[in-house]
Amino acid sequence: MKPDILISEIMKQFKPAGILLILALLSPGCARQVMQTANPALKDGRYDSEFPYRNCANELEEITRSVKKVNSYATYRTYVFGENSEITLRDLSGSDLFEKAKARIENNESVSGTALVISYSGDKLALLTCAHVAVFPDTIIHWSEHSDLQSNRFIHSISLKTNQQLYIRDIPEGGRIQVLASDSKNDIAILGRTVNQPALPVKVFSYPVGYSDQLEWGSFIYLVGYPLGQLMVTKGIVSKPAEKNGNFMTDASFNEGFSGGIVMAVRDGVPNFELVGIGRAVSARTGYSLKPEKQIHEYAYNPAIPYNGNIFVHEEKEINYGITFVIPVNKVRQFYMDNRGRILGQGYNLDPFFSEK
Repeated sequence: MKPDILISEIMKQFKPAGILLILALLSPGCARQVMQTANPALKDGRYDSEFPYRNCANELEEITRSVKKVNSYATYRTYVFGENSEITLRDLSGSDLFEKAKARIENNESVSGTALVISYSGDKLALLTCAHVAVFPDTIIHWSEHSDLQSNRFIHSISLKTNQQLYIRDIPEGGRIQVLASDSKNDIAILGRTVNQPALPVKVFSYPVGYSDQLEWGSFIYLVGYPLGQLMVTKGIVSKPAEKNGNFMTDASFNEGFSGGIVMAVRDGVPNFELVGIGRAVSARTGYSLKPEKQIHEYAYNPAIPYNGNIFVHEEKEINYGITFVIPVNKVRQFYMDNRGRILGQGYNLDPFFSEK
């Protein structure tokens, strides 16, 4: 029997609904059509949880122009006290405290990260980043460590910050970059600079500030920042979005320098990007090793010659990739509202950026 005759005989035994089902099953290329049934025009008002259905390279390239690399440097003068000095917090007010120090050391600290241009009006330029990228503590106290817990109340050393500089690449020259407001607990900071040439073009992030409490398990996100000093775009999905008062997590790659990088979600398809957070940190294990006084980039040591200089304990971190913590943008918006008066008083109006659209 011919195939067309066989089909006609089978169709006689089914009702119209069954005939449609058989035709669908026998139709050439049916499986390929099923794979293409995802609806790219879906408009449900929620953040997307699937990979964008169309190219968004132009939009991402535009966004990267508003993301800047940040380098922060601080100089400390450290006073080291002897084991028998028995210096306590009560002694900090004494005029002869530092005369009791057994050694004085000058050392430098540096941090690299990412910042987002959020405002450029007149001669005022403002950026958003993490506090740990831009703010070094003024004073650092290290305590003595003894098996006798009572002796641990004695101070081993005190480090005083003597200078700090912030450098941001590709922004107009002007006055010193200032920290307009910061919150070390939530790790948020807003920076400002008065520029000398306000006519120079600077790309400001032009997409809306979204709502991190509307993210769901599996919401698709993009991250843009400067890991290891290189501009990079990566992606991930959201985990633990229900913790509205805490940081949510993502499986996106994260490395040193990405702190302050932006996190964007897409609502109802490209190009509807929204800022939903800034990258904060990655899960890591900390270890310690002994290092020579000068870092490798400052001086080339000859391993064939015995080293007789000072030895310092060096902190090393082993990164657990795929566990990245993000500061939700709702917390960033609340931070701005809490510090709005202070920021306005310094000549920066960020209301247009943080306004609810």
